[in-house]
Amino acid sequence: MLADHIRALLQHHDCVIIPNFGGLIADYAPASVHPVRHTLSPPAKRVAFNQSLTRNDGLLVDALSQRLSVSPTQARELVQQAVQRMQQELASGHRTELGGVGTFRQAPGRGLEFEYTGTENLLGASFGLPELVSRPVRATDALLARERPTAAPQLRTRRLNWAWRTLGATAIAGLVLSANYMFADLAGYLPDVLRSQSIAGPTVPVPAPRQQASLSSAATTRLAARPQPASPDDWNQAATATAPAESAAELLKEVEAPAPLAAAPTSAPVVKPAPTVPAAAIRPALTVATLPDQGTKPAAAKAAPKAPGWEKAAATNATAGASAATVSSRTGRYYVIAGSYTSLANAEKGRQALVRLGHPARVLLPAPGSRQFMLSAVDFPDRTSADRQAVILRKRMGDLWIKQY
Repeated sequence: MLADHIRALLQHHDCVIIPNFGGLIADYAPASVHPVRHTLSPPAKRVAFNQSLTRNDGLLVDALSQRLSVSPTQARELVQQAVQRMQQELASGHRTELGGVGTFRQAPGRGLEFEYTGTENLLGASFGLPELVSRPVRATDALLARERPTAAPQLRTRRLNWAWRTLGATAIAGLVLSANYMFADLAGYLPDVLRSQSIAGPTVPVPAPRQQASLSSAATTRLAARPQPASPDDWNQAATATAPAESAAELLKEVEAPAPLAAAPTSAPVVKPAPTVPAAAIRPALTVATLPDQGTKPAAAKAAPKAPGWEKAAATNATAGASAATVSSRTGRYYVIAGSYTSLANAEKGRQALVRLGHPARVLLPAPGSRQFMLSAVDFPDRTSADRQAVILRKRMGDLWIKQY
């Protein structure tokens, strides 16, 4: 019973004196590491014993009086009885114990020896701190980790790096060239050779009408030939030539009236000399004439004489053909647009290519505020017909769109 009261007093006081026996002194002990058990102990109080402190200071008697609710005299008698019992145990067995505090031993010629055996931490600041167990680090593990060689990273060879760089440069160059080609095609800067291949390459050959079946191979070849711009020498030769240019009506009559392929050779007609016409007078007619020779006549045969007033008729036909090939104002019709150009010359070349493929192509002149010449493959008065024809033409001509103009 006395040990419980002493242990409670040691938690709040640094010294507790047992009258006529000795004093217990509590000293602060910092945190420690046990070298064998490898434990970390929190700060605590270590209790020591001083046999010389025998004077009664009243601390233990007052604690017993309050806890047991007895008078100080009765509490003092209880302390004396406990001291006498411990002295008897020391005299008989040279050993006595205060439970939870420590053990006293009687050594001959040396007085009392005290050994603290309490397991409870008497320091209030360390309340609730447990004892930690730490696994020691082996020196051999550290040495092995230090001596173990680190795996060197495997670097790629120069040949592999060169191959990857070449592949990347080739891919980038291909993308740049493709982008330039597409931009030039959309802007109308693509050369004529590449443009004719891009337009005529993916198209499906269209069967010729029955009226053209009777034409000779020479006529078909001349119709498919690409017209070339006339030079000044051609103008002079055309001005002084005796063969007149055939009108569009005569060519259409020859196409509609089929003739046998193996025609019997006919005698050359009588040619009358025609008056010489200045080059300036015939130049407008030769500029717009787009219908080629049918080729049914021999190349060496002489042309028929010109009728009076042929210059005026040629100029009239040329003006009508030019106006039909271009659209300068809004008509309210729906046009299937095959391309856009920045110049009328390029648009005219594209129109001639579509005409040779059998499409009634027309060029839409730029509207106010625009610089784009639109190339129409075909036009309709309503949107439904234009959409239906655009679906059919996209299979052969690629990307097309509808424009109301």
